[in-house]
Amino acid sequence: MKKLSLLLVLFSASLWAEQTSEIKKLADQSLLLSVTYVGEDMIAVGERGHVLKSQDGGQSWQQLDGVPTRVTLTKVVSVNQKVWAVGHDATIIHSADGGSTWSQQFSDPEREVPFLSALFLNENKGFVIGAYGTLFSTEDGGNTWGDDLISEELDYHLNDITMDANGVLIVAAEAGYMFRSEDQGATWQDVELPYPGSMFGVTTLADEVIAFGLRGNVLKSQDAGLNWESVDNHRQDNWFGSIGITEEVLVLVGANGARMRYHSGQLTDMGGEDSGDDFSAGIKSGNDLVLVGEEGIYLQSMYQ
Repeated sequence: MKKLSLLLVLFSASLWAEQTSEIKKLADQSLLLSVTYVGEDMIAVGERGHVLKSQDGGQSWQQLDGVPTRVTLTKVVSVNQKVWAVGHDATIIHSADGGSTWSQQFSDPEREVPFLSALFLNENKGFVIGAYGTLFSTEDGGNTWGDDLISEELDYHLNDITMDANGVLIVAAEAGYMFRSEDQGATWQDVELPYPGSMFGVTTLADEVIAFGLRGNVLKSQDAGLNWESVDNHRQDNWFGSIGITEEVLVLVGANGARMRYHSGQLTDMGGEDSGDDFSAGIKSGNDLVLVGEEGIYLQSMYQ
């Protein structure tokens, strides 16, 4: 059952949007799905509304109390000391003080729609995406949200969102589709991919956009997501997350402990034995990678 956890958790029903997350002794060993920097600190989120903070580069973690939900949180993003986390039951929670206190900005359990990712361009303008083409946007830091669909015809799940160096927004979806916007989200264009499956993540390097997803598929674009080319990869494990190392190098992480480096159109294996656990995301901390996944927090040297 656990090996399916990172896929099933995205669409499982929840009844806990209106409750406060419980403090659990082993929260740092529970399912965690996203991690980000807030200043020099780190914030990670996951199942049961768990929100954890590290102030020592990922060596130790403390669960934060007063989080106003028990739904599974799928993504956390930040701008300066402002933090947003999104998740099941169309839930958005927010902290204006680096994670010390939290409030609920939006929740609608009756939709039965999980939010899957978010992107804030600054402290006011942001986007939240989710199942069935759901696209929320805000111009006031989440005090109010616009409720829309990315396409009237294509109601695919929207899994991740990024922005390239020229300000083009790119959304990874399912069924071999991506979406892109050249006008800060006012209009969206659908793009058909060379692979007809789901892309779970999308990220940017200096002059490339990289998408990754089912069965080890990795795609690259050098024209802001208009055209895509497959990247050779011998692994068939699903990719769930990426970690930026430099402007030209990233690490992909995924199912069964999969980890590979990407640079200049090529993927190479990382050293060390695979843990066998599913990794969902990660960030760089000095010479280490701080990974999150089905068993919580993992630390690994970048040189393994």
